[in-house]
Amino acid sequence: MRRRARSTVAAALAATLLFGAAACGDDDSDAGGGQAATTAPGGESPVTTGARNDAATDVDPDGVLRLYWDLMSAGGPDLDPSKVRVSPATMIQIMLYDSLLRLKADGTYEPGLAESAEVVDPQTIHIVLREGVTFTDGTPLDAEAVKFSIERNRDAENVTLSAELQEISDITVESPTELTLHLSSPIAGAVYDLLAWGDFLVVSPTAARAGNDFSTNPVGAGPFMLDRLEPGRLYRYKKNPDYFEADRVRVAAVEWHHIDPGQARTNAIQAGEVDVASQLFSYEQSKAIANTGWEISAQVTDNTMMWGQWCKSRPPFDDVRVRQAVSYAVDRDAVNAAIYDGKGEPQWGFFVKDHPLHNPAVDGMYDYDPEKAKQLLAEAGAEGLTFDAYYGAASQRAAEVMQASMAEAGITMNIKMLTNSADFFPDAKGAPLYIFPLERTGIQKVARTIVPGSVGNVCQWDDARLNELVDQIKAVRSDSAEAKELWADLQQHTLETAASLFGVFGVAVTGYDGERLGDVDWLLNFQGRPEIDIYDVYVKQRS
Repeated sequence: MRRRARSTVAAALAATLLFGAAACGDDDSDAGGGQAATTAPGGESPVTTGARNDAATDVDPDGVLRLYWDLMSAGGPDLDPSKVRVSPATMIQIMLYDSLLRLKADGTYEPGLAESAEVVDPQTIHIVLREGVTFTDGTPLDAEAVKFSIERNRDAENVTLSAELQEISDITVESPTELTLHLSSPIAGAVYDLLAWGDFLVVSPTAARAGNDFSTNPVGAGPFMLDRLEPGRLYRYKKNPDYFEADRVRVAAVEWHHIDPGQARTNAIQAGEVDVASQLFSYEQSKAIANTGWEISAQVTDNTMMWGQWCKSRPPFDDVRVRQAVSYAVDRDAVNAAIYDGKGEPQWGFFVKDHPLHNPAVDGMYDYDPEKAKQLLAEAGAEGLTFDAYYGAASQRAAEVMQASMAEAGITMNIKMLTNSADFFPDAKGAPLYIFPLERTGIQKVARTIVPGSVGNVCQWDDARLNELVDQIKAVRSDSAEAKELWADLQQHTLETAASLFGVFGVAVTGYDGERLGDVDWLLNFQGRPEIDIYDVYVKQRS
């Protein structure tokens, strides 16, 4: 993924940001359908995958794929790529715009709107586009359009987009199908990875210059077009007949229904109201629908981290001894048992123990030790520490277990539900700690959470050594010896400074209705979370 040498999509898909091939964790349930539960290279993002069957005779040409999303939190997902509010755009936007590259579940890239992308050197990326692609308003999708959209996203000053966008200093257009990105720092490997995600979604420059509101009238070149928008309730898409791969897309329409997190989603699955569960699908939900006949896969992954982010710029957590004390006061085995039936793994660093980038020197650094926590609090003059902490819909039980284990160390953590992410990110207005499951891959686990320039870096902590290590990792290939050494140093440093409240690596779960859907496969999004591969799936005809 972090490349120093020249590489192309066609020639170097195997040398991507995810590498290795060892699965880490047992499959929680039968994958079904003759398909294997597989793990992406490096032990990340286990999903159930299968080969596409172009000869399938049971394809419903009018089939509607029914998905769910939280269409209300933070105002709902914005369809304008430059205005996304929670994270860089996910499949809900990519279906409308497509992406330059696509990251498959096995960690390899395939061409999207771009035929190829090449890292020329650590500060230069060359992109070759497909010929003949047009936006839904008829505007050609050429190099000038891509340049326009990249600059539009970069200049939007949207902190939910990746900070790496700001390192694009210049874009030169060599021909209608070729352009080159010039970077102000040596992070070409990191920027290359973003080509598969929402930071580089392309909009029609004709529509943009005419003042079009892409939030309500998206004009892209993706496989679908917006058919109906009911804010907070339903986003309905219809197939784009002029899409350059229209013959490959076998779904006539897609419906994104708003369903609240938690029990409401379990109920919707049990009632047969949705077809796929990958986004915001928890391990607990997978157990609740085990008897529905759905195809379920659940495995430990280091792309999911049940942990805490805290404000390290203000009391009480501006004192590293206090952060260390709270770290010692978390019983990770109890958290793992409570929320993952022990199928997760204590989080020591950013990679599970079987991952090539795991640093064994940090294993057990904060094993549960209430007495050590009390000692550190006494040294810091913080005996009887009391503070507030947020939890989310998916982390209440984890917060409760942490609360109980902290009490054994004389720490009082008052927990309350976070209903508006703006109450914590980026300034921690209501509480100095937020316990939640974060889903990210590779260096974005760090760059999007504790490095200046990202909304995830609450209170904008600025650690020079950490920043230096992140920059060095971004400039090298992830499968290099240099990357391994740098990641070892970074994990040692972040644990010693208690940069985050390291918790438990979680369990990634995917599920779908195998009686209704065929050829289910997955793409990985920015978080390392699998999303339905719209280019393969189809709805089966009812007999």
